Amino acid sequence: MGRRGAHRDRKGTGMSSDEALFDQVGAELTARPGWRYEPSTTPGAPPSWCLDPAGQILYSVNVVDGRILLYVPSEDWEVPIDSLEGLLRWIDAEGPGPG
Repeated sequence: MGRRGAHRDRKGTGMSSDEALFDQVGAELTARPGWRYEPSTTPGAPPSWCLDPAGQILYSVNVVDGRILLYVPSEDWEVPIDSLEGLLRWIDAEGPGPG
């Protein structure tokens, strides 16, 4: 997606696996209504993909150490997800928002 800039992997050969997965997640989520990129405002914290159809974030998704993490702010609840397909299934089954 190019918004965060490329991060070198440990070998210096290209994008990290977190960066690539974050971009894949973003491509899927931004194709759905209400999802947007949210840069981090806290130093050292990762940026997120957020669902905020009415201006209040319902879900925040980021990638940390090769894992997709979905955060539900209203519940202060973090859901680790094993794959992009699993994330999309979770959103389709549990999500109150568009998509």
